[in-house]
Amino acid sequence: MNLNQDGFQDLCKRDPVNTKARSFCSYTLWPDQGLAERLSPLAPNAKIVILHPTAEAGMPHTRGPNFICLPAYFPESKAESTLKHELVHIDQRKNLSAWTEKLGKLGWTPVDEEMIPFEWRRRCRLNPDTSFSRFWAWQKRWIPMPVFIREDSPQLQEVETRWWDTVEEITSRTPPISFTKLYGSASASEAEHPFELYAYRH
Repeated sequence: MNLNQDGFQDLCKRDPVNTKARSFCSYTLWPDQGLAERLSPLAPNAKIVILHPTAEAGMPHTRGPNFICLPAYFPESKAESTLKHELVHIDQRKNLSAWTEKLGKLGWTPVDEEMIPFEWRRRCRLNPDTSFSRFWAWQKRWIPMPVFIREDSPQLQEVETRWWDTVEEITSRTPPISFTKLYGSASASEAEHPFELYAYRH
């Protein structure tokens, strides 16, 4: 089973800050796949795998084309709600053009990473659920960025969302007013990317 057929781990290795943040991560299959077997009826269009507990700092995630990765010892009581979230990400991978059209009607546009200054881009955490369409702009102006709080000692779970304003060319921790009017208060995990926003609020 080749979990890196989506190239995510290779992408991380080419990024110094993300390499450092994942220095302790092992993406190997766990010997006991019992939980995956029990949960498989809940995700017939995906392949559930149990990984080493350090994979992605123990955070459930997806890998292309249709893998849902859960860490070893993941609480089974949380599995059903987690799978619903991850299945949204699987659908986003499979139907990217449909999601691009849907999100475009709501004010989101995919943008090239070169629109973000390197000094900020280099501090952004790579997310396996969004790396295939990494940056999007809200109303063609504001780009949310999942920024490591400490660049010198990046931790996968220590990230804040900063907004790059392509017009004023400044960053802000505060979402645009128009974003807040539509979505209300959003956590850093929700606000970092429209794919996450809709996976959390499916």
